[in-house]
Amino acid sequence: MWAHHLVIPLLFLTTTGQCNIDKSPAMLSHYMNLLSFGESWLAATFDMSSNGTFFIAQNSERRLEIGFRNKTLYMVLPISKSKIQTRNWMKRYVIDFDSVGKIGPILDLIVTFQHNHIHVYDACDEIFAGFEPHLELSVVHAKTKIVENWEGAQPIDFGIGSGWPIGQKCRQGGAKKKYADSYSEEIEKSSQHTPLKDADEIFFEQIVVSPPGFDGCKVNNELLMINETKILDCNICTCLSRDDVVCRAVDCPAVTCKNPIIKKGGCCPSCGEQCFYENHKIANAHGEVFWPGDCYWCQCWDTKVECSSEYATCEPPGCPDEDWVYNEKFNCCPRCRDFARFCAVNPCHKDATCTDSKRGPKCSCNTGFQGNGTYCEDIDECAFSQDAREQLGGCLAGSICRNIPGSFKCDCMPGYQMIGEHTCLPLIRV
Repeated sequence: MWAHHLVIPLLFLTTTGQCNIDKSPAMLSHYMNLLSFGESWLAATFDMSSNGTFFIAQNSERRLEIGFRNKTLYMVLPISKSKIQTRNWMKRYVIDFDSVGKIGPILDLIVTFQHNHIHVYDACDEIFAGFEPHLELSVVHAKTKIVENWEGAQPIDFGIGSGWPIGQKCRQGGAKKKYADSYSEEIEKSSQHTPLKDADEIFFEQIVVSPPGFDGCKVNNELLMINETKILDCNICTCLSRDDVVCRAVDCPAVTCKNPIIKKGGCCPSCGEQCFYENHKIANAHGEVFWPGDCYWCQCWDTKVECSSEYATCEPPGCPDEDWVYNEKFNCCPRCRDFARFCAVNPCHKDATCTDSKRGPKCSCNTGFQGNGTYCEDIDECAFSQDAREQLGGCLAGSICRNIPGSFKCDCMPGYQMIGEHTCLPLIRV
């Protein structure tokens, strides 16, 4: 089988003490392109006591973010629309390195994205393996940053590249499985739910009626003497003369959060506090709607998490019915068990070989074809150079190469006869 592969060297940047990372626009765009290839990786070496964001790319619709906080790796990954998920979605993966046991103090982190497969390593220890059928890392026209908001010693090494670095890095002993505690939750880009707790309203219109004989102003059942000023229902009202009152709304400072809240008794919107769902070490932002399971959504609202069940129309998983399981929390939709017979539903191209793995099918193009397994195209061996064809063992002098699906044949030129499978000799006339 002849195939052409794009080879990109490992882009590790190393210095002594502190990593000098190229954050130029050209390099940020290059990193984003590499992550969009489908076979890519991110690697960093850093102190486990550090916190920060390795990579973030965001536009108005999608977000890709990878960071480390409280000895926990978190990844917010964009998910493409599926048959049942027509809203804008992201999915947060959280891997607790502290649950593995003795790691560190320096973490040699490698995160690989092999199409729909996600793997996380500490050197040659495989910490996490996941399969996301609708993973789509491409973020078009994104605002991109690397190694931002970092607390503690800067990473010693940082890089993003294409390919499979584990095969080279762990060539001697291979990768060992040492899985950490982890969880994932789906996040809505923009919630369609009404906040679980309604914010107080600000009233701007006031009706003033002065009672007979009162030398002042009456505002919303409050009495004001002339030249007296009070804050009434989040308005600043001043009585200028009898029955002459002027009110204006309280001046509120600008807030930068996406879901501001007006707390009870307050007048101005403010940013609510984040929430921790169950025993999660990574917090959900105030106002964020997330899905711990297929039929169970939750919303963080100013330190409190409130959840509700919701009916879901399930998309059939990519394996036979008898391999479906329902053993995840809050999961009313089936998923495929480990090492299910994924290949039984023909997920690969007709010219590819399918192999069942723990998390899903592995598709490899057959000999004589090239592609990613879900799409394969025939290799035209006849377009190779003469030297290349000779290395394949055929179509020598006196023959003509004819391409056929998955292989090639040698036809003899006029005046020649076939000797063997790939060799033609001149006809001997007696």
